[in-house]
Amino acid sequence: MICIQQIENSSDSKVLDFLNRFEETSQFLINNLSTYGPRLTDHHNSGNFKAILKNEEIIGVFCLSLRGNLLIQTSEPLASKLIAEDCGKESHLIKGLIGDWNSVAPLFEYLKKSNSDFAPTLIEKEVLYRLDLKSEHQNLVKDQRVRFLNENDFDPWLVQSKLYNEELNLPNPLSEDQIRHSFNEAVLRKMWWGLFENSRLLSRAGLNSSGNKVGQVGGVFTPHEYRKQGLAKSTMLHMLCDCRDHFGHYKSILFTGESDVAARKLYESIGYSHIGYFGLILS
Repeated sequence: MICIQQIENSSDSKVLDFLNRFEETSQFLINNLSTYGPRLTDHHNSGNFKAILKNEEIIGVFCLSLRGNLLIQTSEPLASKLIAEDCGKESHLIKGLIGDWNSVAPLFEYLKKSNSDFAPTLIEKEVLYRLDLKSEHQNLVKDQRVRFLNENDFDPWLVQSKLYNEELNLPNPLSEDQIRHSFNEAVLRKMWWGLFENSRLLSRAGLNSSGNKVGQVGGVFTPHEYRKQGLAKSTMLHMLCDCRDHFGHYKSILFTGESDVAARKLYESIGYSHIGYFGLILS
C-alpha cells in the first residue's frame, strides 16, 4: 500500500538517507529542506515536505514550493495520482516540475491529462553531468580575475541573469526585490563567482545547491560579446577549486540542454561525464 506522510523534521534520518541515495538528482530537495525546513513559510522556495511510503519504506520525497515548482524524487512512477491529489490540498498550484527525469515524466503525463491549470512554457529533458573533484587527474586551477560575488555586484549580475533567462527561455515569476533577496542569500553563502576585467563582470557561475559533499552548478553564463575566449571555463575551474577546497565537495553535478552543444563541449572539456537525465518543466 502506498501512502503520503508529512515530514516533520529536516534532520529525519530516513528521509535524508533516501535523498542521499539519489544525491545526484535530489539536490534541490536536500538544499531546500536544510535551508527552509520541512514546512511552508513565506519564502518562495519553502514548502511542505512529504514522504511517499510503501509498506512503511520511503520510496519518494516531494515538496511543492510556494512559487509553484514541485520538487520530486521517487522510485514509484505509479504514485503520480496520489502526489497530484495531495498537492491539490495546498494553497498554491503546481506550475512546474523539477527532478530526476524518471520521477518527473510520469507525473508530467498525468498532469497534462488531469489538470487544465497546468500549462508549462518550458519542457526540457536535460543532460545530467557529474565530475569527481577528488580525482588526482583533475586539473583544476584558479584564475586571479575570478572572485566570489558580493552584494555590490547585484546590478551587473542581474543584467546577465536577464540575458541568461532570455537565451534559455526560462520563466522568472519573481519580483526584482525577491531576486535581490535570493541573490543576497546566495552571496552570503558564497554561491556565486564572477570573472572581472577592469571591474567589469565578463562571466559568472554559481551553485544552486551546496551540501556537505556535493555542489550543483547552475547559472553559468558569458554574454555573447565575450564568448570564445575561455572565460566561462576559467570561471568554472576557479569555482570548482573553491568547491573542493573551501566547501569540501567531492562531487560536482550539473544539467544542461541536450541541444546546447557549446555548453556540453565546455563541461566535457572540464571532465564532466554524462550520467542520466534531469527534468526541468516550468511555467
